[in-house]
Amino acid sequence: MPSTATDELAVGSAVVSTVGLRGVPEGTTGKVIHVQGLSWIRYWVWFDNGQRVGTLGRTKLATPSEWERRHDVVAPVSSAVVAVASGGEGAAASTTADVGGVPGHLLERSRAARARFAAKNG
Repeated sequence: MPSTATDELAVGSAVVSTVGLRGVPEGTTGKVIHVQGLSWIRYWVWFDNGQRVGTLGRTKLATPSEWERRHDVVAPVSSAVVAVASGGEGAAASTTADVGGVPGHLLERSRAARARFAAKNG
């Protein structure tokens, strides 16, 4: 996520929670209501579900555009994992490459074991 001072948020900035917080599920949108700190910046956010949460670091908050980019990258991996796990037509082709950080040969081994188990237990 952010690592420089240019990534700081201002009061009134729209944000999205990148993690689940107490009373605020991941992906909840909100608005920065207060910024505090000099070298260690913390944010107070009023989320759209009515919760106000303070002393949040920048790593727990994303701008809406950062949130969209994050899910654009994650979504194709998730659908590939679902295709391999369900044993669909694209599963055999998908197993030659790493999917979600799991080597292809391990995905193929798992698929074969599930097929053996299903055949044995009918």
